[in-house]
Parts: sequence; C-alpha cells; structure tokens
Amino acid sequence: MHVPAHGGGAGLPADVREAFGSYAHYDLTELPGYDDLFHPTGIIAAAQQLAAELWQAEAAYFLAGGASAGVRAMLAAVCNPGDEVLVGRNAHKSLADALVFTGAVPRYLPVESRDGLLLNVTPQAVREGLVRYPRAKALYLTSPGYNGVAADLAAIAGMARETGVFLLVDEAHGAHFRFSSGLPQPAGPFCDLCVQSWHKTLGALTPGAVLHCHSSRVDRRRLRDALQAVQTTSPPYPLLASLDAVRRRMALSGENVVREMLAQARTLRRVLAAKFPLLTAEEAKQLGFALDETRITILTARAGIDGLALGNLLATCNIETELIQSHAVLAVVGPGYNPDWTEKVAACLQAMPPVRAFNMYLPPPPGLPPVRYTPREAWFLPSAAAALPDAAGCAAAAPLVCYPPGVPLVYPGEEITPAVVEYLLAARSAGVIVHGVDEQGLVRIIAEV
Repeated sequence: MHVPAHGGGAGLPADVREAFGSYAHYDLTELPGYDDLFHPTGIIAAAQQLAAELWQAEAAYFLAGGASAGVRAMLAAVCNPGDEVLVGRNAHKSLADALVFTGAVPRYLPVESRDGLLLNVTPQAVREGLVRYPRAKALYLTSPGYNGVAADLAAIAGMARETGVFLLVDEAHGAHFRFSSGLPQPAGPFCDLCVQSWHKTLGALTPGAVLHCHSSRVDRRRLRDALQAVQTTSPPYPLLASLDAVRRRMALSGENVVREMLAQARTLRRVLAAKFPLLTAEEAKQLGFALDETRITILTARAGIDGLALGNLLATCNIETELIQSHAVLAVVGPGYNPDWTEKVAACLQAMPPVRAFNMYLPPPPGLPPVRYTPREAWFLPSAAAALPDAAGCAAAAPLVCYPPGVPLVYPGEEITPAVVEYLLAARSAGVIVHGVDEQGLVRIIAEV
C-alpha cells in the first residue's frame, strides 16, 4: 500500500514485467529502514561514507540525476548570482544549465586541439585567465575530456590555491584513475569538488554518478540543499544499490579491475594501430597532457579517411563505438569488455573494404564567440526561430552543441558568428547531430528590439 504503483513488478505491463521484473522487485520508496537520499542517516549514509573513504574525500554524495546533476550542484554550492567563474571551453552542455540555474557569469578559457580533436586546458591558459579575471570565484575544468585527455591538475591546483578560487572538476570519465598509476592523476587530491560518472567507467547502472567533496571550504549545508534542488525527490533504489555494489567491487579488487581494463585496451590499441593512427599517451604527454588509454581515439582525419564511414562499416560488423565523428572515432574499454571482442575487431578490419576518403569540407572549430548576455539573462529574454544561415550576428537563446561529445560551440547569450554558422552547416552535412538546430534547420535566437 505504497508507491511505486507497480507493487514490486506485479502491476507492470506484461512485456515490461518479463524484461524488468527483477529490477522492479528492488524499485522501492523511502520505507522504514531504507533511508532517504537527501537526509541519510542509515544505509545510504553508510554507503556514501564508504565511498568517501575509498576515494579519499571528506564526503561523497550519490547522484540519481547523473553527473549533470552534480555539475549543477557544484556550481550552486559555491557561486552566487553575478560571481565570475573561469570555464574550460570543453565543458559538457550541463554547465550551460548550471550557469542559468545559478546566475554565475562564465569567463571562458581556450582549449588546445589537434586534428579537430579537443584536448584540454593548459596551465598557461588558466594563469592568463586568473590574471585577466582577478575577481573569479571558481575555476571549472573538465578533466579528463571525452577522449580521455587530462589536464595538468597539479600545476593548475597550485594557482587555484594561490588565488583562493574554488577548483571544481567534472571528472565524469575518470572515476577509475584512483586505482592505477598507469592512468592520469585523479582530481581528488587537487580539487574542492568533483563529479564522477560511475556508469561511464565503473559499470554502475545509467545514470549512476557521485559527487565528492574534498574541501572544508565548501558549505556542506548549501551543497546538500543544491543536490536536493537539482534532483528528483523519488530516487531509484536499484540505481543507488548499483553504486554501492560498484564501490564494494572497487574496494575489494579495484586495482585488478582497472589493470584488466588497461590490458584489454592496450591489446585493442595494437590491433587498431596496425591500420589507423591513434591518439597516444606519448603524443598527449608531448602536448602537456596525460591520456587515459582505455579511451581509444582513431584519428581518421589524420589517416585521410572519413570517420563516419569507418563507424558505419564497424557497425555492419555489430561493433558499436562510443563516438563517431567525421575526423575521429572513439572506442571505450570498461570493466564489461569481453576479450573476444578484440578478435572480432581484428577479423572485421581484415575483411573491411577500403574506407572512403575524408573529403567532406569541415572548417576548423570556430573561436570563442562574442558574449552579448549571460546564460541566465539569455534564458529569460524573448526568443524567436531563425534559419541557421540567417542567424549569423544574432545572440543564441539556447546552446548549439555537436552531440556527442556534448560540448557547446555557442552558449546562450553568445553571438552566432559567421564562422559558427559555416561550421555547423558543414557538420550537419557530414551527418553530425547538432542539438539546438531542429528538423527544419531552425535555431532559437534572442528577439532583440
């Protein structure tokens, strides 16, 4: 006599019950003894404390809304409306929502790139940003990026401490760094707050994620309030249980899990490298970064072939990769990787017909566009629809994002420059999905009067 109304699965439609009946058995509500995610005193509190101890944090918070919820909560915990925050331009689009939610004012930092691939923010870019914006309250970095390229957090953290800014890190793709010296350094020892997507790297259910607090400078009451404000009041218990189970596995055998991931990734790398150029740890190091080798990026543009064509050819062999772009293809090796898959990839490559040449015109990613309004201001201003070619010179009312990887080319309030229009038209012609452009090719612009 309580919700959810399916009564442990009996009330589900028959086909759903057949597929998800065992999951539904654990789909419960806050019954006596089951604790409360937002006021934990029992089993959830104990599970979060164990996670904090394992990741050497002062506190850990399970996220029922994915890392995106954690991004919003991090910013809300330390920034007031009008506070300036330095932001690496490789941030996920959830940051745009966080900027609207908090009213913080972004000051963007450039990101190094090679062959159309975003790498990360350099210490020099951070240093220049701190000098240019001395009133900055926080520094927000994404490390590692989607392709596993990690910033030099040790050097950057020193600057953050000297200037007193909060260091916030979106470490969605780096929860496993803690368990191997062969991976980039984890963010924990350097940051105030970080978010990890355990479903992306450790095998939790989607969208299971965790926010770690590593600093007594953060107001915990405000952080807890922010977490409740950005998440559902009905968190799914199977998701929370999967987070705790993953934590237990990593506590008992995390080094072995990650060692096997790396071993399988390096074997797959050798197979792929025999045919295609890859982004390597050595190249990343030469550029001042570190690379997670379980993220395998095939540099198709460097090879002179079309990444979209390669991804489609792999798909015909029932090999699905994480990200297919015209200039690169990304494969991810996680704890669920089957060693037999490497043999399947090798056989597919051997039988694969020639991949068509990369002849789609795709200009370099455009530079930082001029800012006309803050994201929060843009959110509340009247908007109108415009065809993408006609939007040049207008201010965007919504993010324009090539997805994946989900990094905005234009944030709300920024000018849609001719270079942005040219890039997005070419990207859409190449088959790239662009969030913010609808089926008719229309974008939302601020209706200025």
